[in-house]
Amino acid sequence: MDLKWLKTFITVYEEGSFRAAAEKLFISQPSITVHIKALEEELQVALFQREHTKVSVTTVGEQYYKMAKKLLAHVEESKNEIRNVSGNQKTRLVIALSSALISTDILKVIHDFVELNPNYEVEIVMEDGKYVDATLRNQQADVVISLQKTKSKDLHSERLIRSKVKLIYSSNLRIEGIYHDQKIKELLINYPLYTGYLHEHAPIVEDLEREYSIRRYHNVQDSIFAIKLISEGLGIGLLPEVQIKTELAEGKLKVLDIGALGSVYAVDIYMSHLRNQAKLNPFLSYVRSRFE
Repeated sequence: MDLKWLKTFITVYEEGSFRAAAEKLFISQPSITVHIKALEEELQVALFQREHTKVSVTTVGEQYYKMAKKLLAHVEESKNEIRNVSGNQKTRLVIALSSALISTDILKVIHDFVELNPNYEVEIVMEDGKYVDATLRNQQADVVISLQKTKSKDLHSERLIRSKVKLIYSSNLRIEGIYHDQKIKELLINYPLYTGYLHEHAPIVEDLEREYSIRRYHNVQDSIFAIKLISEGLGIGLLPEVQIKTELAEGKLKVLDIGALGSVYAVDIYMSHLRNQAKLNPFLSYVRSRFE
């Protein structure tokens, strides 16, 4: 039995369709069909019922899902054990990092862990934080660090950082206002406000509108793109300082405190992983110690 068939079956089960599974595994939909058919022939059972473009799991499929998860977990555990026994193989650790966190200290922390723990082989992949649960369950990563957390009982999320949201603008902009409140008013009146890349924007903007006139909004879904536009002086934004540490250090951006509003809707960064994974403990402990 090919382990790829098991991974495909688990992904189809969790995603609910062959198309979604193909997108998640970065393979073609026909390949998904081939894997599932091969697994069903191997087991001599029907795992899914197909009706045109829809698929639904059979009763046997429901039962086999639990077995397949345990089997894959056992295979991974066996790999780690034999690597440890050999003494020549490193413990492999895949860390999925949200692209929104590239300018934070997290990459430096991961680098420092690798330097201190040469027995670990660490791979960093960029992952959309919206898919924390699927990324971990599909074994695409051992740890996910992102702006989202999981509520699933078999997964664990812990907050590493909480950072106040502030009004950010390019160092190239000339602000005439002398006082703090005057500067905020001038920025909101004269420059478009980029929003949409943080869930916290909606309530913050709603409150700001009660006190200030806002010129106009530009919806930007990616925070990295928004930071680039703001650095160029094309608009202003709402972000926590932790996401723009590099730009602040380089003098490209400046920040203005928006008071209690920035604390109420502060941005959290989470570290998520499967529970009871012994190989993760050194990494988890190290990261916690750096963000205490």
